[in-house]
Amino acid sequence: MAAAGQLKTRIDVLKKKIAEKGTSLPPGRRRQLHKRLKRLQRTRRVAAARETKGKPKPQAVPEAKAEGVAPATKAEGGAPAAPAS
Repeated sequence: MAAAGQLKTRIDVLKKKIAEKGTSLPPGRRRQLHKRLKRLQRTRRVAAARETKGKPKPQAVPEAKAEGVAPATKAEGGAPAAPAS
């Protein structure tokens, strides 16, 4: 499958062709070009989604680590908070 950037170029060329010759084209050819344009746009969306699917998402930093304060845990020897009565 082609890359999203390559498909974008093909879409732009086809849009330009439809814009220039759209009114003078016979209805059958106009439908064919419009259908091809929609297919290319759909293929581009799928290709772009596949390209981004493989990339790792940025990890969110917890607030405690962002502030520089580490939370106390049992493994670190910190006592758990006493339940409030």
